Amino acid sequence: MEYNITESKISDKKIHELSVEEMIFVHLNTSYSPIIVKNALLRSTLSFVYQNIQHSLANEYSKHLMPYISLCSILDQLGTCYNRIDKAQPRFGNGIKRCLYYFGEFDENDDIIRILYSLRNGLLHNVSLSSYDKFNNKYYHFRYNKDIEGIYKDPELEWDGSYETLDGNREKYTTSINVERFRDMVFDCIQKAADLNQNSKLELRLFDGARQLFFDYVRSTSR
Repeated sequence: MEYNITESKISDKKIHELSVEEMIFVHLNTSYSPIIVKNALLRSTLSFVYQNIQHSLANEYSKHLMPYISLCSILDQLGTCYNRIDKAQPRFGNGIKRCLYYFGEFDENDDIIRILYSLRNGLLHNVSLSSYDKFNNKYYHFRYNKDIEGIYKDPELEWDGSYETLDGNREKYTTSINVERFRDMVFDCIQKAADLNQNSKLELRLFDGARQLFFDYVRSTSR
């Protein structure tokens, strides 16, 4: 069954009349304008972060750090909120890892999952460019590099976690991240989730369902 949900089709409904699929549609909509329903204007936190990423990447003073944090937050939110009903559940419960598996469609053992998870841990825990993956006993030192071809590039040498090792040789031990490629992948994840919702292949993972999705992730303004 395909829902083909559109803004015009839900404009005559009140918030409490929206189906689960329609509330998901609201959440995953990345428009800069609010969605209009009968009794409110609705806009998700996801759409604000999406807009902020676009703005920050166009600004020299904000493009080197804040976009990474925001992109990781989107991955975490998507993986926390949703399951795919057409794909086996992954072995891990972390939101970022789940999102990369479900919507990035990476294999569970793909290196990108542990690398981006480690990037997120460093940035979100204490805004650090270094991170330790205790599950795989690996150390990472990250830097931005828009010139690499993929989302990331492995270092020439594996870092042992010693900062003396980095003295004068940091580049050899640095894992490079192309934020623009990273952005494209994350935005594709949002679109993938939205497409799955339109085709009845997405379900909420939240304990309190659509009500929790609304109160946690949607800003509403009464009309």
